[in-house]
Amino acid sequence: MRLSGDKKPGKALRPEPLPLEDLYYIYEIERSHANNVARNALELFDILNSIHRLDPEMRNLVEIAALVHDAGVTVDLENHHKAGRNILLLHPPLEVPERLRPVVAWTAFLHKKSVGKEKIEKLKGKDFGKMPEDLQNLTLKVAALVRLADALDYSRMESRLGKVTFGKQSIRFEIEGQGAVIDAERMAKKGDLWHLLYNTRLEFRPVPKK
Repeated sequence: MRLSGDKKPGKALRPEPLPLEDLYYIYEIERSHANNVARNALELFDILNSIHRLDPEMRNLVEIAALVHDAGVTVDLENHHKAGRNILLLHPPLEVPERLRPVVAWTAFLHKKSVGKEKIEKLKGKDFGKMPEDLQNLTLKVAALVRLADALDYSRMESRLGKVTFGKQSIRFEIEGQGAVIDAERMAKKGDLWHLLYNTRLEFRPVPKK
């Protein structure tokens, strides 16, 4: 069953988990972009682990959330963050433990538009706030990484993380590739959620290939 994506699953609809392969096929997920975002997310997870302090077991959750973050694109491009959330609430990835499946859906919702304090507070007053507090916090941390990982592939020109320089309260990433200027700028914008959660500032410097 292909969910239309325009409405959240009602109480009468019980989640029907699907394997990742089925989600890719049914919702025509762009595999090259999904794979790039997952690769980026895992790199960021590892580089920034001393700051986000997520359990190593959450690495797989971050990868899967990255792989399906665009599940709603072919359903509703303009509002694909909402469509993706609705799809993944009804059809969460089978590979994710049941308790963690809402994290994947809400990460899809949070990956697109800007995220500030007001948006987070507004979310907490809705269905997002009905999740246990630890899952809300986990979702925000996963989404912060996926937002950055998605931004690194914004140009679809295979940008990669280069040299990483650690300062006292900042980390500078060199972004390599033909689309480095575009993607570094995008990462700076999509770092808003990260900077809400952590005191360590992230900086992005493009280093285009000659």
